[in-house]
Amino acid sequence: MIWCVEDDAGIREIETYALQSTGFQARGFEDGAAFQEALKSQLPELIILDVMLPGKDGVTLLRELRAAPATRDIPVIMATARGAEYDKIQSLDLGADDYLVKPFGVMEMVSRSNDSEIKEAG
Repeated sequence: MIWCVEDDAGIREIETYALQSTGFQARGFEDGAAFQEALKSQLPELIILDVMLPGKDGVTLLRELRAAPATRDIPVIMATARGAEYDKIQSLDLGADDYLVKPFGVMEMVSRSNDSEIKEAG
């Protein structure tokens, strides 16, 4: 299961639809609070995480994910409009596995998700 944490409903729907139409199970969250609540009952296999979110931003969420034993090894792809090298390096240094700059193509997102080898069998 891939979780997409994205506050823009249109982008979130496109992300989850693209993943589902290529064989992945995907679920979307509009903010960090909903995402963190869901983590209490289930863990995803991959997280696509927006940086600029209401409440806790994606960088803070990434720090928390990497600090917690239960979530530290879940692959995280940061997805953001922030394309400066500093922003990329900051996220990668904090433990992000990959970084997508918006606007990105959904097939690029699917391809990067495929690299995680979590596609459902069948």
